[in-house]
Amino acid sequence: MSKSWGESRDRWLQETSLPEEISLWALELLRKNENEIYAIEALIAEKEQSLLSEKLKALRRNIKEEVTSKENSLDDLSLNTPNSYKLQVSVPSSLNYLMKAWAAAEGRDLSSVALQCLEIGLRAMKSKGSIPSAAVARYDVACEKRIALAEVNNAWDSHDSKYLNKNI
Repeated sequence: MSKSWGESRDRWLQETSLPEEISLWALELLRKNENEIYAIEALIAEKEQSLLSEKLKALRRNIKEEVTSKENSLDDLSLNTPNSYKLQVSVPSSLNYLMKAWAAAEGRDLSSVALQCLEIGLRAMKSKGSIPSAAVARYDVACEKRIALAEVNNAWDSHDSKYLNKNI
């Protein structure tokens, strides 16, 4: 039989540069589905093609939902957790004029220029230590967890496409 999910999972755990605590946190989303993964691997070994396709589709759907749920749980600062937020700010007219001229000169939207200004300003403030360390620490942990989720999802996708998908 092809490589099992357990082997793929353990290889990812050894290869990731993330802290073990965060790696295990990310793997938790797949642990809930491991019995189903192993059941599908058993169906492949037994050449039970009739059930395989439907079970694999359901498993993929469950895992994608788990990834989304885990990612949404990272933003526990509010109840609504979209990927981006609309933020309204008031700026002096001279700054508004400068950003409009910049946007026009580069053929960009004003909102993209404003976002770039905000990003640059926040990074500069972070590097100078102007943002409270507790906020930066929470941000760093959330970034590591998002990376862990992406890596675990990639490990699953790789296992799925190499070992499960080709046996359907």
